Amino acid sequence: MKRFKKILKLSGLMLLILLASVGIGIGGGIPVPTVKRKEDLNLVTVEMLEMKEDASEQSLVEVFKH
Repeated sequence: MKRFKKILKLSGLMLLILLASVGIGIGGGIPVPTVKRKEDLNLVTVEMLEMKEDASEQSLVEVFKH
């Protein structure tokens, strides 16, 4: 009877290992999360043009905002 219990426990363990490996094979492994850092973000540089009128001439002034 002891030998039968030992074989039954061993076969149950082998069945669990088999089921786990089949489940990983079908569904794939654990997905690795991607690390998103703040420097990965694309910052849009806005360029604004202003027309400034002087008494003598018109000049184009560029203003850069970050």
